[in-house]
Amino acid sequence: MARTHMTLLAASFLAAVLGCRSDDDDDVVDARDDGTTAEDSVGADADADADAEVPTEGGDGPREDTDALCGNGLDDDGDGFSDCDDYDCDRTAPCDTERTDALCANGLDDDGDSFTDCDDWSCEGTTPCDTERTDALCANGLDDDGDGYTDCDDWGCEDTAPCGESNDANCENEADDDGDTYIDCADDGCGSNPCVTVCPHETPATCGDGADDDGDGHADCDDWDCSRDPRVTACACPAGGECTDAACSNTTDDDANGHIDCDDFNCLRNGHITVCGGENNDTACGNGLDDDGNGFADCNDYSCSRSLWVTVCCG
Repeated sequence: MARTHMTLLAASFLAAVLGCRSDDDDDVVDARDDGTTAEDSVGADADADADAEVPTEGGDGPREDTDALCGNGLDDDGDGFSDCDDYDCDRTAPCDTERTDALCANGLDDDGDSFTDCDDWSCEGTTPCDTERTDALCANGLDDDGDGYTDCDDWGCEDTAPCGESNDANCENEADDDGDTYIDCADDGCGSNPCVTVCPHETPATCGDGADDDGDGHADCDDWDCSRDPRVTACACPAGGECTDAACSNTTDDDANGHIDCDDFNCLRNGHITVCGGENNDTACGNGLDDDGNGFADCNDYSCSRSLWVTVCCG
């Protein structure tokens, strides 16, 4: 499964590189550039035509990885792929529809991407599919989940300590240690990891300064590191959003993304939400229990180890 996706990713990347060039010969492919030579710096709109340029290498430009950007019909990051055809959108609500324990074990291709159940990337974090993802299982020399890949050759292990880009040493070595095309602090395994000290993070103190402090292309409340952090109170839930206890328990798909209440990551992965039995705070992540019932307890659960506000998983 992992190698199939790697092959597809490599082919897609090669096609994007060979199929795109900079019309104004400035070594930067234009997202919507009219080809004038006056526009020659990344992110700048020097010719004032609203056709700002973006870099072509994964991780260098603003990612197309939010619900809004992955459902607007545009190739926002200029990599040649729009919305759900862009791998950066895999985990967003419009694209990630096959992602529950039930859907990932029903023998169907629920999201129509030609991959079924555990062969689908969207299912990697579910209980039926993602069993080889702990530090112990990713360093024991065994293929624990029976997918044909052992330890660090298994993508389920990419964010574990033995394999991933999730520690200070790997987050400043200028290498793509986990093979996801993002390097060091541009990788969420570094940039959104509270245990990594060499990368800038959004903090409650910086979530209102108007700056993109962690360099992920999203500033303040537009960054999930702010809007989902229970310590941050300045980020209001937008109208029509599914980001309050009331909206996450009304049996309604308030944000119209195809997921209702606690089946919606906007509820399940939000530290402000208390009605979903989430495992995303220091108390729940250090009590030895599988509070959210997904088969993983405490720091073996990504909702603990990947939350900036959870500190008990460091060290």
